[in-house]
This record gives sequence, C-alpha cells and structure tokens, in this order.
Amino acid sequence: MAPKKHSGFMMFVNEWRDRNADGRRMTLAQAVSHCGSIWEKMTVQQRGPYNSGAKDADVRERAKTERLNCHGQAVSQVEQKQREAAESLMHMKRTIERIVLDAKRSHDLENTRFVFAAFNYFTKAVNADIYVPAEFAACEYSLKEGIRSIYSSLIDPGQIIFGQGSDAKHHSSTTHNLPLPPNALGEKNMGKLYRNIVGYLAKCQGDQLIVFTPSENIAMVKSCFRYLACEDEDDARDGGQRIQVFDIQYLLFILKKEVLHIAGLPDDSINKFVTDAFFTRDFFEFTPEIACQFHEENDRTKYCTQSMVTRWAYTFSDFMCGDLAITVQPGKHIPPKTKPSYRIIPSDASSLAQDSSFDSFYSLPGSRVKKENQSRDTSPTGSRRSVASSSYAPTDHTAFTADLNEVGEFPSLGQRRPSRAAGVPAERNTGVWNLPRHSRPLQKISDSDFSVNGTEKKNQK
Repeated sequence: MAPKKHSGFMMFVNEWRDRNADGRRMTLAQAVSHCGSIWEKMTVQQRGPYNSGAKDADVRERAKTERLNCHGQAVSQVEQKQREAAESLMHMKRTIERIVLDAKRSHDLENTRFVFAAFNYFTKAVNADIYVPAEFAACEYSLKEGIRSIYSSLIDPGQIIFGQGSDAKHHSSTTHNLPLPPNALGEKNMGKLYRNIVGYLAKCQGDQLIVFTPSENIAMVKSCFRYLACEDEDDARDGGQRIQVFDIQYLLFILKKEVLHIAGLPDDSINKFVTDAFFTRDFFEFTPEIACQFHEENDRTKYCTQSMVTRWAYTFSDFMCGDLAITVQPGKHIPPKTKPSYRIIPSDASSLAQDSSFDSFYSLPGSRVKKENQSRDTSPTGSRRSVASSSYAPTDHTAFTADLNEVGEFPSLGQRRPSRAAGVPAERNTGVWNLPRHSRPLQKISDSDFSVNGTEKKNQK
C-alpha cells in the first residue's frame, strides 16, 4: 500500500495549533474549520512553505520504507526499469539473430525480406516520451532483389503540443522543413494511416510485424507508432497490433557476419564498431531522385524519410552483395543511373556451373576461376596488373653507404662507414669539401680543416 501523501493545508493547521493556545484546546475538526477561512485568504507565496514542507514529508515517509537516489526516485523502481530495458535489448538481439540464422539454415538468406522504417516529427513533449509525427516511410528489402517496395506518406496531426510552437518551428526549419499544423500536408486521419501502415507491414512480413531503424531513433519511432495507434478504434478493440522496432545497425552486423561465413571469407576484422561506422558514414547521403516530391523541390532530401530508408537499403547492398556475388541493379541495389563498380565472372567448369567469382577485395575463395587466374587477374577497374605476374623486383631503399669524399655517393649522415674495396685508398677530388673525421674532438678542429683542395696551390701561384 502506498504511503499517505501529506497536504500543505494540514501542515498549516498543525502549525497553527502548536502556536496558539486556543488551537490546542480545539479538536482537529474544529481547527480545520477555523483555519479553512484563513487558508483561503492566503496568497500563493504564503502557502508555498507549507506545500514544500508537505512534499518533503512525503519524501521522508518514502525513505523510511525504501532507499532513494539523488533525484528522489526509489532505487527499486530505477533498478526495475533498468532490468526491463536490458531484457528488451536482449530480446531484440536474440530475435534478430534467430531471424538471420533461420534464413541461413534454410539456404535462403539472400531472399529474406526486411522492412526499414523512419519517422520525422514536429515536436516532442518536455517531460514525456511523446513525439508528434510529421512524415513516415518504409521500404521492403532483400539482398537478392534490393528494394522491393516503398510506402511513404506525409502526416497532418492537426495540432501540436500546446506551448511548443517555437520549438516545432525551429526543428522543422533546421531539418525536414515541413509546414506546421494547421498548414501541414498529408494524411489527417491518424487511425486510417495506422491501419494502412499495419496492412503494408502485414503484406511484407505476415503476422510478425518488425521494422528496423537506427538505434538513436528507436524511442522516437515507437512513440510515433503509439501516437497513430491511439486514434485507431479497431486496433484498440482488437487488443492492439504490436509493431516491434529493432536496431538496424545490429541487423547489419549479424547479416555481415553470416554472409562472410556463407562466402567462406574471414570475419576476424568485422565487429559491431566497424559495421556501425560503415552505416553512419552514409555514402549515399546526397543521392538525387530518391526523396519525395516535396523534399526534392525544397532541397531537403537528406532529411526525407523516403530518402532515408532508400539510402539504408543501398548501404546494405553496397556492404554485402559483393560477398555473395549478387549482380546489383540500379534503382534497387544502387542509386539510379549508376554503373556497378565490379563485375561477376562466371565459372567455366561444369561442376561449378552455379558458382561465380566476385572480382574485388572480397572474392569467393571456392571459385576455380579466381584461383586459376589469380596471377593474371585484373583489379576491379581492370587497369592494374597483378604483382605476381610482373617481373618487377622492388628495391630496398632503406640502407645506404656513402663517403662525402667519393663523388656520386649518398651521404651516410655519420651512421655507416664508407664502402670501399680493401687496400684501396680513397681518392680526393678537387672541389670536394675536406670535412673532419668524426673521431676527432671538436676542440682540435681548425680553420684549415675547412678548405677546398687545390685552392692553396692556386694562391701560391
């Protein structure tokens, strides 16, 4: 049972009874009746100390039963939230691993479909995890076919959170630049929009509704789905269609590890940090003709949700299609009007009729074509020859021997002795500086040591 909360008025009544003799002779009901008229005439500033004292009394009462942290929160509640967050994260990772491993065991990983989803929002509540959606986009993707379909819609929520018009205007002007309500564009019926989204996800995945988005956007995407679901009467009556939001970056990491294992390539250098860096680099950030019409006309394609999900699909294809020797298609795996940067070499052996070799840094080691032509194979651009097929022998330029008194030799900078044949004295040439030896002390060097051979004879003549 929760502890009883204290009241500022009762704090005033108890103080008045302690300070007045008449109050001590009254019963509690009589004191409350007498102090009621006094409390009504008090200002907010006069009531403030008593209300603050009531809050402090509540904190002390809770502290008697459970420990509190520095923010006045119950430690048990904080630990419970942390456990729930850890369990949710573990469930997400295990589900992603199960989906990928099941597809790998069935030898159908390249045809497994994933849905990438993104939201834009107008504003966020200050003290709550509530986002007002402004735009939504999702795409169905597989490694073999690339982008299969795209669902995109602008959203008009009708109104934004009271008192946050300035924040919404600033966020919109610095990101997606969508007009604010009541001038917002797109669908106004939130329930209808949510049913359409659920129908699209069910068509792509069946009963299990899972979407993938970057880790920093998971909370925002979940909140936007809840915002739309609140207006759906059918969803509330049927118990709710739960849309699970998972981390797309963890999916990229697990997929990359399994793809390399299928291709027989080493995966020692692949870890979560490498795949996250590759994903966040966003190579296709400025790709034209992949955003919605509004953002194409307003030059805000970077912040368009349709552009986001499309770029994520291109990133997956660029990172893994080469490992499986999948021929990429412009508009599905790579941006439109783009030529592939690699080529697929079909095998010439009957036993390897279904295999192929990907001519790039990642190549299928089981391909006979790659092994037989390794010495004369070309680079992905076809302009460089293999080092194994060239007669060029590299020269070691790290070791030198030289003498300043020998013409044409590189100086040793005092670290090596001059190289000469045994018993052959070094010849001195005219015009060469006669420098002192390193073994002579500095104090015994005179000006005559720094002279040019031949100049003394000329002076004598």
